[in-house]
Amino acid sequence: MKTRILLASVVLGMSAIPAAAQQPTVNDRVARAMPSRYTPAECGLKTGHFKVSSAATYLKTGIETEVPANKTRALTAGQKVATEAIEKNGQEKNPAAWYYLGRLDLQQGDVVGADTAFTRAEALAPKCKDEIGKLRYAAWVPLVNAAVDFTKANNNDSALALFRQANTIYRDKPHAYLNAGIIFANAGKTDSAIGYWQKAAEIAEQTNSVEERNLATRNLGAALQRANRHQEAVPVLEKYLGWVPDDAEVKRALASSYRATGQTEKAQALEKEVGAAPAAAGAAGGAAAELNEAVGFYNQKSYDKAAAAFEKVVAAEPNNRDALFGLANSYLALKNGPKLTGAATRLMAIEPMNEDVIRMLATGQRMSKKEAAANKTATQALALATTMAVTQFALSNDGASITGNAKGREAQTIQGKPIAPAPVTLIFEFLDANGNVVTNQQVDIPALKPGETHAVEAKGQGAGIVAWRYKRT
Repeated sequence: MKTRILLASVVLGMSAIPAAAQQPTVNDRVARAMPSRYTPAECGLKTGHFKVSSAATYLKTGIETEVPANKTRALTAGQKVATEAIEKNGQEKNPAAWYYLGRLDLQQGDVVGADTAFTRAEALAPKCKDEIGKLRYAAWVPLVNAAVDFTKANNNDSALALFRQANTIYRDKPHAYLNAGIIFANAGKTDSAIGYWQKAAEIAEQTNSVEERNLATRNLGAALQRANRHQEAVPVLEKYLGWVPDDAEVKRALASSYRATGQTEKAQALEKEVGAAPAAAGAAGGAAAELNEAVGFYNQKSYDKAAAAFEKVVAAEPNNRDALFGLANSYLALKNGPKLTGAATRLMAIEPMNEDVIRMLATGQRMSKKEAAANKTATQALALATTMAVTQFALSNDGASITGNAKGREAQTIQGKPIAPAPVTLIFEFLDANGNVVTNQQVDIPALKPGETHAVEAKGQGAGIVAWRYKRT
């Protein structure tokens, strides 16, 4: 679960996540993940009432029977008798009643019901918190794993529903909050991303989950900047740098927020530290501010203003992939075919195996009435057996690194003949501000079956790296 977004970068989704997307009441994944062997409460709970004892017996039968119909019948009866004990027989303050009701709910995949019951049981019997935590975690794992699979398949609605379920049943690990925040950020819902990343950062810090803590805090600072909430971004980025003091990119981002909040001396000190001359640092800070402004305009659907702001960034930083991607999306929203074609063509020179970029190029060509060129581009997309998505570009004082994912897809010729998977060799080039190649690295990707993924990483050493691109050999 290392899906990442780059701090101070543009992450624009072509479709938004429906606000009404909610998790179903029951999830079969949870039911299937529950133990197949019954154990009574290990924290010393006494049933205390015959109906609670009956609920425990029904739970045992439901877990251990191999007949599906008998399992359903026993678990349903157990839920009913436990609920009756609580509602009609004065057992509302009996922790065992709530504990066994929660377990009966989990055996049927009802995470909402289980959370309610376990919360009451924990309040009445704090000694059972650890045991209940293990039960919650057992339900959380299959939800998060399935959600990550949906994310890889770009099925973000289903992924988000499962991350929400995971956060309902277990809230002591940051992963579901962190990944849900990424989905919201990629959909342009910055405020929602901020809320999820704040929670992820808090949990990760409390549980000493260092990697997730750093990633959530870094992304939180980026999102606050993106929302022009620089006053809030400053302490978040300062905290992150206390943990990761060598992250030059975050120092540049913090300098930008310092300038936005009138803390010029602090900004100048940081810019000097990362090796930029004052004039260049000022320009970089301005470009970062304009990039944040452009994203804000895009998220507000002010596409003409977004395009103008992105154009300024691209003029100052011609190889800034994120600014070009934002610019292309803005032209797409404005239905400006010729300009979309131009921006997408420049993006193709940076990342020729990005399926979204190829699609945008074909769309721009069609909008421009260039049907022959559009058909050629569509054929190119059809024949692409491996796609490549860069998920993070991170700068340091002496170089940069790229991480991403390659994915196999069902490729075919224009006649519909399948194209067999084949290995791919890429050359990642790390560029300076003038577009010169500082260094490069070869990366070999094996033949990938449709749906199969492969993690990609490239590193470049050298001063002055600010951008990247790759090409096939």
